[in-house]
Amino acid sequence: MLIAIGSAKGSPGATSLALLLAAVWPRPTVLLEADSSGGDLAYRCKAAHGGAPYSDRGIVRLAASVRAGAPDSDALLSQAQLLAGGVNLVQGVESATQGRGLTGLWPAIAAACRAASVDVIADLGRLEQASATMPIAQAADVTLMVATARLDSAMHLVHRVPEVAAAISGAHAAPRIVPAIVGPDSSSAADRAAVDDWLVRSGVPLERARSIPVDAAALARIEDGERPEGRMNRTLLVRAGRALAASLAPSEVMI
Repeated sequence: MLIAIGSAKGSPGATSLALLLAAVWPRPTVLLEADSSGGDLAYRCKAAHGGAPYSDRGIVRLAASVRAGAPDSDALLSQAQLLAGGVNLVQGVESATQGRGLTGLWPAIAAACRAASVDVIADLGRLEQASATMPIAQAADVTLMVATARLDSAMHLVHRVPEVAAAISGAHAAPRIVPAIVGPDSSSAADRAAVDDWLVRSGVPLERARSIPVDAAALARIEDGERPEGRMNRTLLVRAGRALAASLAPSEVMI
């Protein structure tokens, strides 16, 4: 299964949501940093060995390995590194300049995601119709579009979703797009209802919006390597992440 996560504008938490989902996903998965403007999880998270993730593996080497032909099921895993919290990470490019070097290779990277022997959660960063990483969204089973509960961010989401849906529809007759709203838990129901109402008026068939609470302390613990177990399971963030994973994953993986 391939999950693509993108934002309509700015930095509303797509990378944090990708990390959260990878941490709580119910079966083996790889987190792919596919933001062509540059990844940052290598700076935010510790590797299992205690230091920063090694720079000799990642999406650049993945692209080089798959450019010549059809990828095998281990191509993605061969470039992954285990983080302290148990997430397998394929780290992204270091800068937008390096990202431009992958131009034309995103379809091959998308094919590697589809061929992987594990589920893949791909952080695409800002996602629009002309995004270089659109081939990954087109190959995905589900595309999460992330916005904050602020009015400006939510409205950017409402205006961006129709064009993303149109671009994905070229590969899927009925693309599965799920809005995800990052905001205070106290107003989550109202925030979801407002976004659902605006998107219904846009005429794009979508699933109902999901809520992800703002919980900086719990996110910092995940980045620091704490696994979502025990007391962490009681945090609003982990509970929301598990609920989202349960709604996205095929029912047979939730056994």
